[in-house]
Amino acid sequence: MISFRSACSILFVALLPACNTARKAAHSSRPNILFVIADDLSAEALSTYGNQQCRTPNIDRLASRGFRFTRAYCQYPVCGPSRAALMSGMYPTKMGIMNNGGSDKIDEILQDKASMPQLFKENGYHTTRLSKIYHMRVPGDITAGVNGPDHAPSWSERFNFQGAEWMTEGERTHLSNEKLQFKPDVHYNLGFGTAFYVVKGEGKGAEQPDYRATSKAIDIMQQHRKQSDQPFFLAVGYIRPHVPLVAPASAYEPFPPQEMELPEKVDNDQRDVPQLGKPRTSESFGISAPEKQREVLSAYYASVAFMDQQFGRLLDALEAEGLAENTIVVFTSDHGYHLGEHDFWQKWSLHEESVRIPLIIAGPGVEFSESDALAEQIDLYPTLAGLVGLSAPDHVQGKSLLPVLREPKTQVREAVYSVTSNGALLRTNDWAYMQYKDGSEELYDMNRDPQQYSNLAKIPNYQSKREEMARLLKEKQAMVVGNP
Repeated sequence: MISFRSACSILFVALLPACNTARKAAHSSRPNILFVIADDLSAEALSTYGNQQCRTPNIDRLASRGFRFTRAYCQYPVCGPSRAALMSGMYPTKMGIMNNGGSDKIDEILQDKASMPQLFKENGYHTTRLSKIYHMRVPGDITAGVNGPDHAPSWSERFNFQGAEWMTEGERTHLSNEKLQFKPDVHYNLGFGTAFYVVKGEGKGAEQPDYRATSKAIDIMQQHRKQSDQPFFLAVGYIRPHVPLVAPASAYEPFPPQEMELPEKVDNDQRDVPQLGKPRTSESFGISAPEKQREVLSAYYASVAFMDQQFGRLLDALEAEGLAENTIVVFTSDHGYHLGEHDFWQKWSLHEESVRIPLIIAGPGVEFSESDALAEQIDLYPTLAGLVGLSAPDHVQGKSLLPVLREPKTQVREAVYSVTSNGALLRTNDWAYMQYKDGSEELYDMNRDPQQYSNLAKIPNYQSKREEMARLLKEKQAMVVGNP
């Protein structure tokens, strides 16, 4: 006679294959995630966001079948804090990561709080990091080929792609005024991290980190199709267009410097901008001459075009492997980037070009459309979770954008919030208000002055609006600061 315990054991063993099959079916029924983030990419540089010079056909291709947010904003216009906020779903002021150096604290801060990819990993996804997702020092961590301040619990596997960066063979030009150290065996503190150092590479770019990361992503998708029922969260971080501006010489051909159109110039444009509101200017970079600025634009657009080519290879592979219909694709950037507006360059500014980011989502459950609904970078965490039927953890401060994806005219936020170590921005549908640590302020009517040429903070007729925005900012800050 078979004992009750033995019978139960036999029944359990008999049912185990069915349970495993059911579990696999549940996993495989969930869509994959292809998450792509570019570095230092301004929405202003993309043709799908209106740029008439820099053509980005592959990002346009995603937008042509996906959902494009026209007013999405980062939470900190610098790589490290921005990426930590994005991946954790928390504001930088909540996390306490307020500069690139603070990125090393990500493990200590998160502890048992699941990051965005970690949530997917804990729910049956195979999560892979390719290149820069959390912060990496560029070019140092790239020339060294190391992880940077990564968060290991986020990933099932991770890959770095070492590259020569400023040492890439080709025609090299230093356009800005930094004092650079040319030490091939040294990776850090050489001055290249902010320098407009341009390399027109001799090859076709196959040696570049972005090309190699794309090739690895394609390999992973091919292997997934052949061997795995487990859904994937594949995170691909593109280095470009972060400086140094390295791309094959062929990528520069569509962008002759003499044909580059600089942003509109307004006389005395910086006269009403507080000192803390203009951290990096043409003068401070030593590129006041229009000829130099056009060379910077040419190199930046070439880097964007090369990155777009790699993104196109990803999309081609997704379709070739039959994965497009069951893969949610996200394309975004860590923050915006000034390209001469107000004679500002690069990031750190709280002005529109520095804090606004491209954000495109496509795939199952997402209809083709666009929206001007205000969105924050940290909203991606609960949005992606919701798209695959997961719930974001309690620590996440972002708001799901699913209502907007379903009805583009829906608004889930009355304002967006971004900070730097020098100040904070509150951006509503109609107004942008910046307040700096020295008490100085900026106020812009975004309907009448979308380029932010006229600071109204000291104009008598706008004092009631300034006071209202200051109060709203204070209320927002009270909601998001403190220990996570």
